[in-house]
Amino acid sequence: MTRRLLKPLWVLIALLFLFEAWLWDLVQPLIAWCVARLPWQAFKAALARGISKLPSAVVVFVFVLPDLILFPVKLFALWIIAKGAVVAGTVLFVVAKALGLVTALVLFEVCRDKLMELNWFRWIYDQVIRARAWAKTQIQPLMDHIAALRHRIALRVKSVLGDGGFITMLRRLRATVKRRATRPKA
Repeated sequence: MTRRLLKPLWVLIALLFLFEAWLWDLVQPLIAWCVARLPWQAFKAALARGISKLPSAVVVFVFVLPDLILFPVKLFALWIIAKGAVVAGTVLFVVAKALGLVTALVLFEVCRDKLMELNWFRWIYDQVIRARAWAKTQIQPLMDHIAALRHRIALRVKSVLGDGGFITMLRRLRATVKRRATRPKA
């Protein structure tokens, strides 16, 4: 009975976790593309050389530093939203989040080897990967149900609109309207 009651909670947690992971997967290639276009390969190489000389524990601080700096900005953005400036606060929050994602991507790429030297960091990284796999398993039945529902809706729309789809239906409707408009009035 308890398991049945907790199932929706676990699915919700899995959905939230996967939503964040999906956002990361969606944004990561875009950020990587933008970062690759910036003329800072020399800076990145110098950063990598500098980080390789640091102890692993210090590299953790380097990796977390941008989030520590941006955390007050995000809190300020939430405060602005609470005061009623929803658009300005949301824009500030999104910009801070995007900046955090960019720095996280660049720094993780540069710091990864050093970070993986730390057993506790490697353990956390493995747990996050496992949690992601678990979350996908939790929501797979829901995703299958949604896919089946989409397929049924697509078949229904196709039966209503015909083989040509929505555009063909609009063309037929337009032709009918034109025909009626050009008929001589009696």
